[in-house]
Amino acid sequence: MKIRFAKVILPLPLPGLFTYSIPTEFSDKVFIGQRVVVQFGKQRYHAALIHSFTDEAQSFHEIKPILNIIDEQAIIDEHQFKLWQWISDYYLCSIGEVMAAALPSALRLQSESLIIRDPSFSGDINLLSDKEFLIWEAFEFKAELTIQDISKILSIKWVMPVIKSLLSKGVIQIQEELIEKFKPRTAELIQLSEKYLDEANIGSLIAKLEKKAPKQVDLLLGFISYTREIQETAIHKSKLLKQTGIAASVLQQLIKKEVFTATLINIDRIPDWKGIVNPPKQLNDAQQKSLKQVKYAFEEGKVALLHGVTSSGKTEIYIHLIHEILNTGNQVLYLLPEISLTTQIIQRLQEHFGDRLLIYHSRFNDQERVEVWNKVLDDNISTAKTKGKLIIGARSAMFLPMSNLGLVIVDEEHDQSYKQVDPAPRYNARDGAIVIGSFQDAHILLGSATPSIESYFNALTGKYALITLSSRFADVKMPHVSLVDVKEMRKRKEVNGSFSFLLIEKIKEEIDNKRQVILFQNRRGFAPYLECANCSWVPTCANCDVSLTYHKGKHELRCHYCGFLQLPPIKCNACGDQDIRMRGFGTERIMEDLEIILPDARIARLDQDTTRTKHGFQRIVNDFEQGEIDILIGTQMVTKGLDFENVSLVGIINADSLMSFPDFRAHERGFQLLSQVSGRAGRRSIQGKVLIQTYNPHHVVFKDVINHDFKSFYERELLERYKFSYPPYFRLIEIRMKHKDEKDIEKLSNAFVKQLRHNFGNRVLGPTNPTISRVRNYYIRHVLIKIEKTLKIDEVKKYLVNSIFEFKALPDNRRLIIQVDVDPL
Repeated sequence: MKIRFAKVILPLPLPGLFTYSIPTEFSDKVFIGQRVVVQFGKQRYHAALIHSFTDEAQSFHEIKPILNIIDEQAIIDEHQFKLWQWISDYYLCSIGEVMAAALPSALRLQSESLIIRDPSFSGDINLLSDKEFLIWEAFEFKAELTIQDISKILSIKWVMPVIKSLLSKGVIQIQEELIEKFKPRTAELIQLSEKYLDEANIGSLIAKLEKKAPKQVDLLLGFISYTREIQETAIHKSKLLKQTGIAASVLQQLIKKEVFTATLINIDRIPDWKGIVNPPKQLNDAQQKSLKQVKYAFEEGKVALLHGVTSSGKTEIYIHLIHEILNTGNQVLYLLPEISLTTQIIQRLQEHFGDRLLIYHSRFNDQERVEVWNKVLDDNISTAKTKGKLIIGARSAMFLPMSNLGLVIVDEEHDQSYKQVDPAPRYNARDGAIVIGSFQDAHILLGSATPSIESYFNALTGKYALITLSSRFADVKMPHVSLVDVKEMRKRKEVNGSFSFLLIEKIKEEIDNKRQVILFQNRRGFAPYLECANCSWVPTCANCDVSLTYHKGKHELRCHYCGFLQLPPIKCNACGDQDIRMRGFGTERIMEDLEIILPDARIARLDQDTTRTKHGFQRIVNDFEQGEIDILIGTQMVTKGLDFENVSLVGIINADSLMSFPDFRAHERGFQLLSQVSGRAGRRSIQGKVLIQTYNPHHVVFKDVINHDFKSFYERELLERYKFSYPPYFRLIEIRMKHKDEKDIEKLSNAFVKQLRHNFGNRVLGPTNPTISRVRNYYIRHVLIKIEKTLKIDEVKKYLVNSIFEFKALPDNRRLIIQVDVDPL
């Protein structure tokens, strides 16, 4: 009989699969998609995924055996493996990196180093250093210490030198232990023992306990009364104790006397929907026409792009399509670009789909994410036609183990949040969703009021079907957009801080009319930077080439790239002058200034600083919806998909900052952001107003925003892209190189580009210094490769991978970090 081997994926940035032997006792218990425990290296243990089986070892090294089996069933299937392989091939990363991104961290087990005292040590502890002796003493209280424990004991982060010293002296040993991270939430279910279900027995028991244990009688009677009220025979322990107000020790006595039995059960961390499920709303004529066009595109086997202006009713069309698919028993994947968009849409969808809605995003903790993962697995094997699930989430929801997809919806498909930048895989969830939909023959619908240039190009050239909704629901007029020339206003002294007098006047007018206002400023914090008035010195990050942002609430300077913090300086570090001034305006500064200008207005801020808690975003949005906030100041969070019926005015504080990035997509992003945030105004009855403050009112993009003219913007942008060889006419691959030494990055990046030009010629641009050329103490250089659509992209990638391999094979080049980003944004 041949020895069987398994090829497994490890969640590590290493190429290829790894072969392990299957012990005889596991031969009929292992299957593809299952997690198993394997040893990797001398001591480390990992949870690996079985990818395939083979009868040949195909290795020159000793084959290690699978040590244990974790799962009783597969946690992913062939559809996920195909998606992972596509991402690995297309985005030039290892399949292990895809696994690390795809699985919830609680499913990615790896061993943890445990430090124990060596029982054979007989040396003199007086010869230990102070730090070593602290660890020796700690073993008196705890037999096993983790690296984290030792770090806390010594109050330092880097503890490896101390551990190595103790190892060399024979004081300690290191063991590896695989830690199971996922633990189901459990609860005790209390019910009467079978003997006391008889009324005569329960009566005699109460009579016996009345004199000696009155509290036990109260608990018993409380149990009987409450279970009759709710018509159940068992009750959760916590509910029983809360209902009766009696201590847990009394209940334990009755369990000990076998009056009650306690059964441990698993309970969901995700609460069930308790509301009423409503049918879809009636569509108007324009929506019905668009719905028919979408269905026709599906029949033709095309991806459908629904281009509907803001507040045109795209979501209602989605709801009708979702209903139809779920009623066939299939699953629907509904992607949104980021967590901030899910609050309102979840509430809206729950009213239509109740418990058939599953939510999955990064704000869930590890345990909650695993529970959603398991619910999707359960839905895959369900035979009931009514069990199809609607799965809604941000980009990571694409990786859930769906196997009977009927429809994929990518809402706000243009949004750059769909693209993961770091770490690898640097994938675009919009494109990944299209791929997984095609693998499962699912219908695919992209939706946006401001489609990406690439998607709109695909629609106009016939690759996608284009469906257009050009008017708002109920024929509400598009908002009236006006420009405010800040340069001219400043000359006339009609500016107060960051506000023109006109904007302040309009805000007052809307609040007086009991309406709400949104103000958009694309910078958080109080001031983007501090500056010495005498010599223009600016405090910068110790680890990055970027100025520190001042946060007044915490009175600190903070780097938004690495998290570095410091107190604001009292005097200039360059010239010693004490005149340190704040420059620019962040959302925190705008809120403080507005509170002085409009002291009676109720003002709130929506940015990363105010939404750090799990429910922070939801709380602010709910308060604004309920009219408890008059003015909402926010960053990009306020631009995306939020629907507030009483917002009549949107003010954009500094529109020029959106256009000034050295990036060929700057105008596209600027147009999208301005159009999206403008679309928050006047979504119900009255026409909304938008005021855009700018120093350059003649900028060509503003004209298209004022006229709500996407097509004009698209045609002009397309000409620019064609002229300078950018997408959609060319493909891009960006290479980022990092090194801790500035001289080495200069030398090595030039050498690598020279090697690339040997294969790619003048398609290679760079190396260049990015806008921020040092982050976290790594110096950075960028290289861009422009590739004609006529070239075979697979061949191009093959040459690129070989070039990187050959370059990194040289010993002097190994410290250079090379990261590849296919289709960068």
